[in-house]
Amino acid sequence: MKKEDSIKLFIQNIRKLRIQEGLSLAELGNRSHVPLWMLEELEQGTLPKEMMVTDAFRLAKIFPCPVHELFQ
Repeated sequence: MKKEDSIKLFIQNIRKLRIQEGLSLAELGNRSHVPLWMLEELEQGTLPKEMMVTDAFRLAKIFPCPVHELFQ
């Protein structure tokens, strides 16, 4: 799988899981400690340059799922 495809799946999965859990972006940011502006960029279909692997782990912990599932 191409890197771009993994990024696209990551972005789609974060949005899908957030909606399934009934979380607003602000709630997800508060629970995960991922900055709201990063989550807003994800919602717009862009992976923030500043996003780190630890941010993906924080998001996975909220949903709860293994981090690799966010990329599938």
